[in-house]
Parts: sequence; structure tokens; C-alpha cells
Amino acid sequence: MVAASVAGLLVAGADWAPAAAQEVKLNPGYHNPLPEPAEDLAAVAQGVAAGQIETLPTWTQGFAIGNKQYSYTMVGTNPADGAATTVIPTVLIPFRLTIPDHKLNGHELVLDATQAMKDVIDSPIFTAAQWDSGNLQFEDGMLHAEFHPAPKGWHLTFAPAVAPTVDLVAPKGAVKVYQSKSGRYLGVIKNPAFFAQALNQILHNSSPSTYVVVVTYNSLFEQAFGFHSVHYNKSKSAATVYTYTSWLEGVDDLFTIPSPNADTLAHEISESTHDPLITSKTLLWGDWFRNNQCFQKLIEVGDAVEDAPTKVQNYREKVTINGKTKVFTLQSEALLPWFTRQYPSPAIHGAYSWPNENAILGPAPLKCNK
Repeated sequence: MVAASVAGLLVAGADWAPAAAQEVKLNPGYHNPLPEPAEDLAAVAQGVAAGQIETLPTWTQGFAIGNKQYSYTMVGTNPADGAATTVIPTVLIPFRLTIPDHKLNGHELVLDATQAMKDVIDSPIFTAAQWDSGNLQFEDGMLHAEFHPAPKGWHLTFAPAVAPTVDLVAPKGAVKVYQSKSGRYLGVIKNPAFFAQALNQILHNSSPSTYVVVVTYNSLFEQAFGFHSVHYNKSKSAATVYTYTSWLEGVDDLFTIPSPNADTLAHEISESTHDPLITSKTLLWGDWFRNNQCFQKLIEVGDAVEDAPTKVQNYREKVTINGKTKVFTLQSEALLPWFTRQYPSPAIHGAYSWPNENAILGPAPLKCNK
């Protein structure tokens, strides 16, 4: 019933995705481009550049394809400006999901992300691992691959802190439960309204200078494994960048993805970094793994790879903490030169994807198949 692909549902300029945009993403090979955001992208970019919108530290770079100009906005600082380390305060919010209409030995099923927080922090997302580009966090390693060689001392790091657990009780019929061969349970959220209410409250109370990451454990949306977006306050003077991610363990046979599975978080944190305000745009690109079928204009580095075969998409990386080694599953991402159509690629080793440099072997074609 499920596939190994990671769903990169991107919600732009709103508290939640409209129902029409929430298509089923758990079918093998399914890939759903969403409508372009309603926000005035140019106005948002100008507001951030002028310091009129409080958010994470960002920088913007223009580029040309043919005779047309585009730009991307990224978290951190421009490597062309020299060495600078940007540390992003990151709040991890575990959700404890109770499913009253599924009983185990007379007790309600509880899927609690609190127990996964140590693994989340220990993963290469937040703990340095050894890449060709250096001993770095996942996203910092990707940036050093894209902007190679970057100035010594130029870094983007995420500093995680775990917030109090948020309790969620699913309404009757809102979650369908599956059991893996390992005996672990997976909850598929079919009606997200109760989740949306909790998330909106969190975003309303969050600081725009903090990256917000909401985590569920062995539960995910029928529409998505995860998504990223930006939440604006009513006056549009502040923008909170946030991500929802599912963390999966012990349900490998349902997804053919070895656990602990950090690939959704790798996907979403990479997209949050490369397009925090949903303003990074390029020439319309096609799905490399589906006959170059036209997809979208936004620079979504995870979406470009999520339809790849599992052995191409997923990447296993180890971290060593206190002498103990653990291996995590991550997702490979498309690099900026793929979207900007640079040839040859200026990235490390002339690559167009990372950390699996063989996932994509050339820039996106200038025309896609409609």
C-alpha cells in the first residue's frame, strides 16, 4: 500500500494546504506538483532584503538561463562574501499521537515521537558525519558540495533543542493503522484537520528567528511523509520557516526503507534551506525519473529526486557518538547547478546530486514534456 518515495508536499503562503492540493502520495511513483504560491514572491524577497520581514538569516543570488533572469533565496550567508558561520536555532516538537479507536490489549494505541528525539539529534542531520565535502552536518555538507570550494570557516549549522511534547488525540476514523512484520504499528492520518489545528497554534506562538520542526513517530499523512513551508503573521512583518517530518522505525517492510529513517527530514531541511520563503524560482523543470515530465518552477531540491528508485534515492550514512556507530537512511538531493542548468557543474566532482553523485548525471533539460 505504500512506496519508498518520500513525499515533499510543499505548502506555500498559508497555514495549511488546501484540500484540493492534498493528493495521495503513498502510491508507487506518484508525484504531485502543487500550484505556485499565492504570495507575491518578488515583494516577499524585497521585504526580507530590506529588513522589513523578520525571519531566518537569508541571502539571495540571481542567475540567468538564456536571456531570462531568476533568483534563489537561501538560509545563511553568501559564500562569496567570505567566511561566516550561521547557527540556526532549531526547535524540535515531538507529537504524541493517541488513536482511541485502535486498541491493544484494551489500551489505546499511542505513537510517541518523544522516544525518537535522541535518534533525531544523533542523526547526520544534526550530528557531523564524514562527507567528501568535510566532517559536517548533512545540510552543511550539501552546501559545501554545491559551493565548492567554499571559504574556510563558512558554515550553516542547525542547533536543535527539544520542546515539550504535544499531545494529539485523533478523532474516530481519522487514522488508519497498519502493522509491520516487526510488530511495530504505523498510523496513516487520513483526516489532518486535528493535526492542522495543533500546528497552527504552534506557529502562532513561534519565533520567526527559530526554525520549527514538528515530528511524528511511525505516523504520517495519507497525503505526505512530510512538508515544509513558511507561516506569515497577519501584518506580513514576520515569517516563521517550518517543517513537518515523520520519523519511521521498525516499519521497514512497509516502505522498503531501512530504519531509522531520516530521509524525509533530510528532504525537508534541504528544501527549507534552499527555499525558506517559497521564493526560489527557476525555469520550469521536469521530473528526471519520469520521462522529464514537467513538474514546477520552484527550486525544490528533494522533489527532484523523490521519484528515483529506492537504491538511487536513499543514502546510508553513519555517525559515531561516544565510540558507538549508528547508520541512518537519508535522501539524496538535487544540487543547485541542476536547476540553474550549469554545464559543467561547478559543484564538487562536477556533480548534480548529493550525497549520491550518481543519482542525477546532468543538468535539467531546458524543455520538459507536458
